[in-house]
Amino acid sequence: MAQRDNTAEIIQLPTAEANRRVETVKKVRAGVENKLNHLMEGMSANAEEALFEEMQELDEERALAIHFNVMRALRTNKKQLRRALSSQLNRTWLALIHRRDQQPVPEAPQDVKPMLKAYSDKNLNHYKILLEELRLRFSHLSRQRVTFHPLLPGSFYLCFWHATEEMELTYQERKLVVTLFHRFVMDRYGQLAAIANQRLVDLDVPALFEEDITEV
Repeated sequence: MAQRDNTAEIIQLPTAEANRRVETVKKVRAGVENKLNHLMEGMSANAEEALFEEMQELDEERALAIHFNVMRALRTNKKQLRRALSSQLNRTWLALIHRRDQQPVPEAPQDVKPMLKAYSDKNLNHYKILLEELRLRFSHLSRQRVTFHPLLPGSFYLCFWHATEEMELTYQERKLVVTLFHRFVMDRYGQLAAIANQRLVDLDVPALFEEDITEV
């Protein structure tokens, strides 16, 4: 009796798995980016007023110049900033698709890291349970134990820091822009995480315990 050729099945299984992962990531990313764009609109609408209020209490000429330059840059480079942020975030989604369990975006400079970490830790601590649920869902989707994923707060801050390179600002001015991102966007980080989690639920990606994940 002729032997059954299982070659096609062997090839199709990982391909089907990869295709499902790609489509799932695309849908989750779309939901997150839609909300992020809305929050960035809010930052653009409110940052100028916030900077102006701070300027009323500043006497030092250099500090005033920094605030004015940031105000101008946010007005004129808004589209460039969003494109750059989207590009940086896309690298983190691609890492998930390709099952690379590490941050693909370069580290921030040493003197910037403490600020980004302090901001990130606030969200890490506040949304600890939701973040663990997301990690488990992404682990199931990747068929491996995941420690890095695109929804980590630190990843948003890091991607935004690199995106500010497109704004033609000084180092100190870029730091000020990050504080605005923290205040007007990441203050609502929970909404981004909740949208991602709900998309994964809707797409039948379970939050399985580590021992239940079948690695491939």
